[in-house]
Formats: sequence, structure tokens, C-alpha cells
Amino acid sequence: MVGPAMSLSRKARLWLILILAVATVALSTCAAIFYRSLSQTGPKQTVPVPLENQDEWQAFGGTWQYADGVMTNNSDERGAKLMTGPRSWTDYSVEADVLLLGQYGDAGLIIRASDEETGVDAYHGYMAGLRDLDNTLMMGRADYGWKEYAAKRVMPRVFAEEWYHLKFMAFACDFAVSATSQKGETTTIAIRDPDCIRSGRFGVKSYNTGAQWRNMMIRPAMQADFSAMIGSLQPELATPEKLPTGMEPALYDRFLEPIERDLQAHRSQVDAQAISSLRLLSPDSPSPVTVQGVVTLTSPRLYIQDSTGGVAISSSRPHAPLQIGDEIEVRGDAYLDDFSSELHNAEIRRLWSHTPVSPVAVAASQAATGAFDAQYVEVEGRLAEKHEESGGLTILTLEDESQSFVALVIGSGRGPQLKGLKPRSKLRLRGVCVTDSMYTHDLTAFALLLPSSGDVEVLEGPPWWNTAHIVESALATILLSVVVVFGLILVERWRMKAVLEERQRLAHEMHDTLAQSFAGLGFQLQAIRDDVEDGIDITPQLEQAQGMVRNSHEEARRSISALRPEHLESIGLLSALEECARRMVRQSSSVEITSKVQGTAQNIPLRVSDTLLRIGYEAIANAVRHAQCSKLTITLEYGRSNVEMIIEDNGIGFVISSESAGFGIRGMHKRADSISAQFRVDSAPGNGTGVHVVAPLPPSVFRALSMKRLIRSKESKDEHARI
Repeated sequence: MVGPAMSLSRKARLWLILILAVATVALSTCAAIFYRSLSQTGPKQTVPVPLENQDEWQAFGGTWQYADGVMTNNSDERGAKLMTGPRSWTDYSVEADVLLLGQYGDAGLIIRASDEETGVDAYHGYMAGLRDLDNTLMMGRADYGWKEYAAKRVMPRVFAEEWYHLKFMAFACDFAVSATSQKGETTTIAIRDPDCIRSGRFGVKSYNTGAQWRNMMIRPAMQADFSAMIGSLQPELATPEKLPTGMEPALYDRFLEPIERDLQAHRSQVDAQAISSLRLLSPDSPSPVTVQGVVTLTSPRLYIQDSTGGVAISSSRPHAPLQIGDEIEVRGDAYLDDFSSELHNAEIRRLWSHTPVSPVAVAASQAATGAFDAQYVEVEGRLAEKHEESGGLTILTLEDESQSFVALVIGSGRGPQLKGLKPRSKLRLRGVCVTDSMYTHDLTAFALLLPSSGDVEVLEGPPWWNTAHIVESALATILLSVVVVFGLILVERWRMKAVLEERQRLAHEMHDTLAQSFAGLGFQLQAIRDDVEDGIDITPQLEQAQGMVRNSHEEARRSISALRPEHLESIGLLSALEECARRMVRQSSSVEITSKVQGTAQNIPLRVSDTLLRIGYEAIANAVRHAQCSKLTITLEYGRSNVEMIIEDNGIGFVISSESAGFGIRGMHKRADSISAQFRVDSAPGNGTGVHVVAPLPPSVFRALSMKRLIRSKESKDEHARI
């Protein structure tokens, strides 16, 4: 009766686990749907966008720096992007003040973007902005390629280094953008894209020029907001714009005229002296000089470089915002420093844009000599320490062989996030080499001023064999050893438990069979001895003793057969049970034995069949010895996932109780538990006894594999026997 109770409890636990799993999945799905319904429409109110929080922005190209409420991209890289916001927003508008630092490029805002990567138009989304090449406000769509939907002339023109207020709105599949100059002149474009991108995050973008953004706001967008923005303007159907062809005046105005203006300005430059020649000037007093070079760094100081060297620029006079790569002319007073020169009271004039400078690859020991002071260099080293300060400044301490130096990363950029850098990583850094104690604090020979984190390249990770990893490996080895030892102890304990159980079973069987038989044989021999002394005929006693010896021999053969599974493999479970029963009742012809199979016979694993055989031996022995039966039935019922063995007799029966459960019944129950089988005994006085054992079977695939292994094992044994 214990088996069914345990089975019901196990089923109840399985149902409870299943119900909890379904409930968890349902609640998670409802929560996800609820969250999406709350977040997918966009912001709930108008909020300012914090440009200074660099952790919330993700850079794809560019050299980004934040200062005094302004986000600046100092690079003229094509397609530099800075993105933020959730990807599930749909209807919203973004607005900001935008300023172009250079010429021949564009800058603006991105909305509904996703799948961003570093590269030109490497994203899915919409972009609108100002372009000074043709003096237009333009809008289009990027799908890893650019589709320009509209470009409208800004009157009088788009001026670099001048602020414009840009607003970009998306509602359903309608889009609108407006640009307002400092004089209040507004240009508006409205487009309808039937096959629009429905959701995405927002950001800023510049192409072929540096740019600045400030006062960024994010607002929810409704139909009324969109109508108020476009006024009487009707949205046009989104179609890629076709540029004018032929040598028309519009083509000159749009593309060639801005380039011609810069060419004229470039030709008007005066002769400038080489930067390296400044070292030949008098060190006692400043000398007025004019130099020309390319901007290599704009913050925290301005540095320029020509083919002969570099120089730091200090200027108190107002000048146009500069970007890295601008070629400028500088007039000022030259002061000699330890390894380079500085220009004070400088007057700066930009001559040309888009003139990148390639870094000079040097070793740390070479940079430490001061020969490359104020120059744009590339140095390799291993990271020793990383320190973050307020304002987005990150200080890296590095080592290259015996030479140490520091690198100051000013802003974010296209490179890996500096937070992910690990000590002892090998890095390649590009920046301006300086020996000024203001940056080195007299602790290192030189420092590198890096425009952004994009100038940090990870060449290889830290060496694996460091102290932390060695300690972790040792702890893991110790833990694994403990687990292995504990597992071996458990295996040995299980093995000993199996040995003890088998010994207990053999003890029960020997007690019930051989021990009693030998005790009876001893009594008979004692009686024979007494009769011999009294002169009585001992032939009946000798015959009885001989019969008892024969029965004991049969019991021994049965016990030995039960311990050897080869016999079971050859004849099958039902035949083995029937053979055992017939052998036990050989001397009593009044007992009728019947065996039958119900269902489709299946392969039974050896462990299961051997356990059932031993339970069956015990049940048959109990029926023959104690039941006084005239009929014994052995039945095997095969189900889809189990097999049931039933041994019934029509004997006298007994009352089932804990007192009536002797060694035999308790032994059968333990054997059934060892294979997770259900065990039940049905009996009542005068109604016979039935022993029921329901054993689970593994899936048919595993049974087939197990049978194949047994067949191969038996064939191997037979082959070995033949040899």
C-alpha cells in the first residue's frame, strides 16, 4: 500500500511544478505586453536630453566631447553617430540647436533608428539636417544606404559656425523637419513614407564635417502637434530626390560655389615658416611668427602640426570653432619650451578643412626623449591602472617595457568603452605627445592627450596567467577534487549498500530454505542414531533424510540460479518464473501452474527483469510453502511505459498487517523500491493471495540500445567460451 501513496505524491508534485511553470510564463508574457504598451508610444512628457551623461549614449564613429552644455564632434568622419533612447518609441519629436564646424558636409538629427554600426549610413532609420554644400535642409532614410526624400533651399544660405534650431518629428508614417536660423527664418519639409519604419531610438549625426549640438529636447508627438508643425504644408510622398544634371546654374550654386569660395580663401594665405624653425629663435624674448598646420587636438589645448613638428597654441582672441583635420594659419608670439614651442596671443584663420594627419608610430622610450613633443604619435603599452575623473576625463597609466607614461582621454568616440578595459591589456593609443608637467605631474616622462576613446585600440587582452587567475584555478581545482572525492565516496557507499542488501536477501533465503532443511536433516540423523542404538529398522528415516538432502540441494540450485542472470537472458522472464514454480511443486502434483502474457511483449532492461525474477521467486516460494494452494497463476502485462508482474494463488490467504509482513514481504518491497516500482500484496483469509509489481520501463530507444549491448556482451562471452 505504500507504493501507490508514494506514486500519487510524486504525481501531485509534478502537476504543481507544471502549473507553476505555466503561471510563470503567462505572467512574464503579460508583463512584457504591459511594458511594451507603456513604452512603445514614446516619452510621456517633454523632457530635456542630458548630453553630459556619456553612459547613456553610444558612439558610432566620430570624436565626441561634452563641455558647457554643448556636445561636439571634432572629427570630419563620414557618418559619425551618437545614439540613445529605447528602440520601442514610435511617435515623438527631437529638437536641438545645431552648428556646423566645417564645410562640404551636413549635420542633424536621427529618429526611429535601429541596427546601428560604424560606417556611412550604417543603420536603419530617418535623418534630417542642414547641408552647407548646397545650402539645403534635407531629409531621408538610411537602410545601409541613403535614400534622400527631399532637399529644400535655406534662405539666404546655410552658414557654417552659426546656430540653427532643428526640429524633427515622426507621427505614424508622417515625418516633418524644420530649421530656424538666428534671424527667425524657418524652413519646413513634410514627407509621408507608406512603408515606414515604425519605431526606434534617436541621436545626432554628422557627415564629412564636425558639428555641435545643444539644448536637446524630446517630446511626445500627436496628430495635433504634427499639424501645428507643418501648418498648411501637405506631406509629399517619399521618393528619392533626383539631382540636377548638366552644367546648369543650379549645379554651380549647389556644389561648386562653396568649394570655389574655400579655394579662393586658401590661395590668399601668406608664406609661413616651418614649425621646427621656431627652435632657432631667441629664448630670451618672444618672437612674432606665422605658421601653418593641421589641427591635431582642440581640447584641453589647441595643437597643430606640419611636416616638421608640432606646436601648442594659446589664444585669448575669439575665433571660429575648429575641428581635428582643419588646416589653419596662426600668427602669434613664439615662446620656447623644453622640447617644443608655444604660440601665445595667437590670431587664428582657418584655411581648409578635411586634411587628416597620420600619426607617427614611435616607441615609449622614443617619446620619452622629448623629440616628439607636441606631435601626433601612436604608442603601444600595457595598461597598469585606470582612473576616471569628473567631466568625462579618463586617465590611463601604461607601461612599455621599462618606460611608463600616462594617457588622458578627453571624450567618448568610436572605440571600445573604456570601462571594459582590463589591467595588463595591450593597447595602441593615438594622441598628441606632451612633456608639460601640467599633464605628467613630473611622475612620467611624457603624456598622451587623446581626443576620444576611439583613439584607444585593444591589441590583446591581459595575460591569462596572473595572480587572480592562478588563485581561481587553485580554488577550482580544490573544489573539483572535493567534488570528485565526495562522488567516489557516494559511489562506494551505494556499492556497499547494494552488497549489504544482497547479503540480507541471501540471508533471508538461506534462513527460509537451507537453514531449515539442514536443521531438519540434523534431527533425522539424531533419530537414526538413536534407532541404531535401540536396534530399530532405520530405513524410513534414511529415506526421509535422503529426501531432505535432495530438497536442500534443489534449494541451493535455485538460489544460485537467482544470482546468475545468464539463465534469465536465454529463456526470458516468464519462462524462468514458470520453470522455478514447476521445480518447486515437482513433488506435489496437486498444484496447477498457469503462465500467460497480456499486451505486446517488450524488451525489459536486465536490472528490471532480474529484480522482477527475484521478487517472483520469493512470491512463488511463499505460495508453495505456506498458501496450501491448488492453483498458481503467473502473469506478465506489458503496457506502453511499464510492465506488471502478477503472481496469484487460491490458497488460504492471510490478514495483511505490519506483523504479518515477514522477511519475505519486506525483502520484496525493498527490491521493488530499488527499481522505482509499485508493490502491492492483496490477500484475505480464504481468498488466496496476489502479489502485484508494476515496474516503469525506459523509452524504447534506450531499451533497444540496452538490448544491443547485452546481445554484444553475450556474443562476446560465447566467442570467448568457444576459444
